[in-house]
Amino acid sequence: MPTEGLAALRDERLGLLHARARAAASSFYGERAHHTLNGTAFSAEVEAHPPFGRFQLEAAPFIRAGLASAGLPRPTPTAWTRADLDAEAQLGARALRRAGLAPRARSSDCLEGGLVVPGTLAITDALDALDALALPVGPVVDAAALKRAAEVWEIVAPTMIIGDAASIEFLYAASDYLRPHGFVAFLTPNDAAALSAAARDDVFRILSVPQVCTFVAGECSEHAGYHLAEDAVAAEIQEGRLLLSTLDRSLMLLHFDTGLRATLDRSPCACGETHARLRF
Repeated sequence: MPTEGLAALRDERLGLLHARARAAASSFYGERAHHTLNGTAFSAEVEAHPPFGRFQLEAAPFIRAGLASAGLPRPTPTAWTRADLDAEAQLGARALRRAGLAPRARSSDCLEGGLVVPGTLAITDALDALDALALPVGPVVDAAALKRAAEVWEIVAPTMIIGDAASIEFLYAASDYLRPHGFVAFLTPNDAAALSAAARDDVFRILSVPQVCTFVAGECSEHAGYHLAEDAVAAEIQEGRLLLSTLDRSLMLLHFDTGLRATLDRSPCACGETHARLRF
């Protein structure tokens, strides 16, 4: 989508969300639609109004729940509707294509499963949307786990390995396994140092803030910042800190303070993608 079209879509959706928040007097927002929301306030709201707080403005059946910890003082429940999951699957497929994973390619993930997010469930949804092979093996952060995973990888030969910061760092330094063409590292606000570290040609980092969006932004082949999912998330920088607002999720968050120091780059990227880039 052209840059102007993305900006118009973002502004339209954000305006509608602010109007809904102000109109919903019983919601968390009420008169607070323009106030910054930090992780402590998010967790406190969920604890005070279980199971998921008053961020949901419309009645909709949740079909998946998980524990988010990104930028939060403690693991906090969050949830998704069917529409949320369908939208995130498409965002994830786009992020993984950007990282070089082709449709019908083979991949393996080293993420946690179950209630932990970002985890195997979200990645499997995205790989299904991409029509790519999903092979979860669990976290790989020691020799025993690598030995188990390597036996599977010898058979499947994944072209891409997906993991959290700890698994990708361990695998990147290891050598006694069938090395893939590339790695995808899922990073959260808790991984600020990894987000701002120098880029590596065969590692593609994706910023995940699960309570906002599992696939907030990701690196392209140019490795010149993280392309923002501007059709799903609005980003603003206040006093150097990255604030995010949901645009198409049922669980609405406005001006969520990630705690990350960032800049927003709207200059053209050599890859040709029009989505703005975050730099940490």
